[in-house]
Amino acid sequence: MKKNLTISKLMMLVVMAVLPFSMYAQEGKKQAKPVERYWYIQADGGLSINHGDLANYEGGIWNDFDHFKSMALQNWNAHLGIGYQFGKVLGMNLKGGYGLLSGHKHGQELIFVGNDAVSMWDLGLDKTNYIEGNLNLTFNVFNMFNYNPRRVVNFVPHIGIGGTYFKAGVVNQLNDNDEVANKVAEAKTDRELTFTVPAGAEFTFNLAPKFDIFLDYTYLFTGSDALDQVQKTQVTEDKHTINDKDMYSQLNLGLRYKFNNPCDIEKMARESKKITYRVNPDPLVQGEDGNVCFDVITTIPGEYFEKQAVMNLKPYLAYNGGQIDLDPITFVGEKVKGEGDFRVNYKEGGEFTKHYCIPYQPEMENCELKGDPMFYVYNGTIYPTQDEIVKNTYFTQGSTVKLADGVIAKDEYETQTVYDTIQKERAVKQLTYFFNKDSYDINGRRKLNKEADAAFKDLLDAGETKYEIRAWASPEGEEGHNNELSNNRANAAEKQMKSLAKKADVNISGKGYGPDWNTFVELVQNSNLKDKDAIVNNINNSSNKERTIREMCDIYPQLEKDILPQLRRAEVYTFETYDEVVTREIKVKVEKK
Repeated sequence: MKKNLTISKLMMLVVMAVLPFSMYAQEGKKQAKPVERYWYIQADGGLSINHGDLANYEGGIWNDFDHFKSMALQNWNAHLGIGYQFGKVLGMNLKGGYGLLSGHKHGQELIFVGNDAVSMWDLGLDKTNYIEGNLNLTFNVFNMFNYNPRRVVNFVPHIGIGGTYFKAGVVNQLNDNDEVANKVAEAKTDRELTFTVPAGAEFTFNLAPKFDIFLDYTYLFTGSDALDQVQKTQVTEDKHTINDKDMYSQLNLGLRYKFNNPCDIEKMARESKKITYRVNPDPLVQGEDGNVCFDVITTIPGEYFEKQAVMNLKPYLAYNGGQIDLDPITFVGEKVKGEGDFRVNYKEGGEFTKHYCIPYQPEMENCELKGDPMFYVYNGTIYPTQDEIVKNTYFTQGSTVKLADGVIAKDEYETQTVYDTIQKERAVKQLTYFFNKDSYDINGRRKLNKEADAAFKDLLDAGETKYEIRAWASPEGEEGHNNELSNNRANAAEKQMKSLAKKADVNISGKGYGPDWNTFVELVQNSNLKDKDAIVNNINNSSNKERTIREMCDIYPQLEKDILPQLRRAEVYTFETYDEVVTREIKVKVEKK
């Protein structure tokens, strides 16, 4: 056997040794980090290295790499694959690909497969091509000892079974300088199929929760000695053929995309200060009935709260010498099947209010209302208290926050009205791009849209940097088509504005709003159409408004001529700030006399 085989045997022994440990490692501890299970797709490509009879493998595998440099374009491969990660350690993937193999050999007696009548030396192989597929079992070695789905670097051995469908390339006679002297065997016209046993390992580099890049080296044992058309012979008194199977390896760089929804509660805990809290009233006040009643208002930003996460907020009144625990508030992500106090949409976040009423106690006079947020991944159970969370599941702890000052007794405060000035923002329409029917080409109404271009340039000169595009379609078409059409119009307007802005630092966002029924009705009612009330009533009472409006256009051509073209548009807004005065009542502590 080839010397390289000893390296591959060692690799296989390492992988087989890892397997029982990986099974054990997956049992984990009750409070271990929750395991991410996910599907993924991947693509990789790189170098094919021939280790067959026409490969200079004396001296070990590194000699093959050294000779490989001179024929890199004749030795490459690429794959596409799909896989699934079962848990912390074990995974599986299915890959298919295409590749080429070339190589040469000096100083070894060779015969052609199936023909031992003629012996030859100093031969070269020119491009055996192969189509291969294999099923691999993967083992994440680092996760066996410390599971971390966010680890930057992982080492992942793999072993599998597969097949290669190959067509052997041309065999040439070489001179001492590795130049082709003459052709001694044509490329095969038919493909042959043989099994393969791939074994290797990859280093993966986690770029983002859903993206990895990886560097993979795989050694493939084959069941055939015909990939290069020749076999070696051993020269002894009883000359015989050495029946070595051909082998090749691959050194590839790849990209993997994971179809998982990683629930990164560590990140939620690190960024828990993004959550804001208000308490009304602040400070807390004893009411006429002797109770302290207040609202805890929690504001969670968009794209923060993971879809499979649960947050338990534990409010408590802390005073010198003790604390009074209040009922926890449970927030659940949008994909959590269990029920909490509030469900949080990942994209939008939200504002949530929890009302409390507790009997007044003297210790509350000099206290603070605080809150401890705790995060965990939903595992089928919602834990109502933080003590139960600690006992039953893996969690992360957010930063303790002060919510409000405590409590003013009822005979120690008076009510005062406070005037606050708050700054608000409102959108102001500045210009409009118009489009032809069923089109999102700005140049279709170029003459009219030149005015919009000029208005936009004036805004740029005035220093405006923030713009919002709201695009619409006329309502006579199908709703789905109009939604797509309005989005395309928003994109077209955004592209036009960015081309005009050139290198200016502007923030442009756009969105399509589909068919504009409200403006259509408003335009009809403000028009001089004779039967405008009847038109509006017919459309409003119709079960198929789109068809009805098309029928109305046949009866009243003015609709198509004057009304509908005004709806095929993309409006551009800027934003201005203004001050608004609001009032609120506060409780003010009265000094005791």
